[in-house]
Amino acid sequence: MPIRLDERLYTVACLAAGAHTVCDIGCDHGKLACYMVQTGRAERAVATDISAPSLKKAEELIAETGLADLVTTRVGDGLDPIADGEADTVVIAGMGGDLIASILERATEQGKRFERYILSPNTHPERVRKQVAKSGHVIVHDARTECAGKKYTVILTQAGEGESLDAMQMKFGKFFRVDPAFRAEAERELAVLERTVAENPDATGYIERAKELRAALGECGI
Repeated sequence: MPIRLDERLYTVACLAAGAHTVCDIGCDHGKLACYMVQTGRAERAVATDISAPSLKKAEELIAETGLADLVTTRVGDGLDPIADGEADTVVIAGMGGDLIASILERATEQGKRFERYILSPNTHPERVRKQVAKSGHVIVHDARTECAGKKYTVILTQAGEGESLDAMQMKFGKFFRVDPAFRAEAERELAVLERTVAENPDATGYIERAKELRAALGECGI
């Protein structure tokens, strides 16, 4: 059976192309792992989840697609069930930024190294970027994709010596200064915020956000 992914997971799958073994942490239904192997984007896949009952959905899909020899499942918390270097590409998508950062931190403390991370937090991408730098990885893709009417950050990293991002890059993305998509999105959001503040001058949170966006746009070199 052909597998279809939503826009966010399709973006992740494209970034993960060329993997030997991809590991999907918190795989839920297992669609990404199966899709990666089914479409030749990865040779093998490991799908993990902290919940054994949730993992059964992935096991059912693996059986339905006839991929049992190439896609395996494991129960465990974060990267705990994955050995150092066992997968060259690790995907962690659909979790909060704090949780993703803690998974990366624990893996680093355990001495585990992986060639690539593809990370798509639902919240606080700045905390993910901070931990990536501490984990000895370099961000090579940092952009947002739309899915079901919402925008999600998708980050691709490569193992390296780590890097130092400034405060604005931590907040808005490594490449925001040269990203036309960021500029267009920021300008739209700022226009909405300015209308809101004009109607409600005491909207402190909106005022601060508008200030941040103006500063970011002022640094854009496009």
